[in-house]
Amino acid sequence: MKSTYMIGEFSEMTGIPVRTLHYYDEADLLKPSRQASGHRIYTLDDLVKLQKILSLKSLGFSLAQVSELLKLPQYDQSLVEMLKLQQQSLQSKREKIDESLELISRIMTIMESEQQVDHPLLFSLIRNISQENVQREWIANHLSEYTAETLFDQPEETQKKLDAKTVSFTRDVKRLAEGPPDSQEAESIVGAYVKWVMTYLDQQAIDNFRNLNEEQVAKLDQLVEMPFNETETAWLDQALQHYFSKYSLSEIGEPQYDRGKRS
Repeated sequence: MKSTYMIGEFSEMTGIPVRTLHYYDEADLLKPSRQASGHRIYTLDDLVKLQKILSLKSLGFSLAQVSELLKLPQYDQSLVEMLKLQQQSLQSKREKIDESLELISRIMTIMESEQQVDHPLLFSLIRNISQENVQREWIANHLSEYTAETLFDQPEETQKKLDAKTVSFTRDVKRLAEGPPDSQEAESIVGAYVKWVMTYLDQQAIDNFRNLNEEQVAKLDQLVEMPFNETETAWLDQALQHYFSKYSLSEIGEPQYDRGKRS
């Protein structure tokens, strides 16, 4: 093995692009010696230092952190603490990446199924899915843990079915909002949706929902975005009022959790 290398040779030997070696030099991270002509000359000591740099980078440290770590004469418990912090940071990033991948998968499923989705609905779905963790926490704290679990702690395929149900109901509301909210079709579709929602509620959630104050209802409205304009929202409110004026909760169906407890 040679004792010195021109930058091209060093790049070929290490697999590090010349451009990256230039950057490391400019950042005072790996500074080779120079010939009188100004050409960089790398040594075996530079090779050892480069391996240290790459090792620390593989742990996820930034170049600024790598530079500081390389200045330490030896590593002690402080490095362990840094590694713990780095581990937590990487785990958090991995969770965010996993969440983004799930979001992409769910949106792709909707697009493949629907072929075409208008802007308000698409971006409403994206925003709702993006803040499901916050929605789950609010529902667990203000309605019930059971409802939070049944709505959010489900396999991805189950969540995709929930998305499809939401898209279908949204399309129906937008279509029916041009007509009367008490029509037979409106009553049928709204009723089916209400019964479906009831399967995710227990009695505690129903009781707590009835007792929400105006501020809490407003907060829920902020957390769960509905892709409807003012006309569609007003129509849906009227359709729900009409439906509940005809049917009581006992006629609609028992809360899922209570029914399961008795079986």
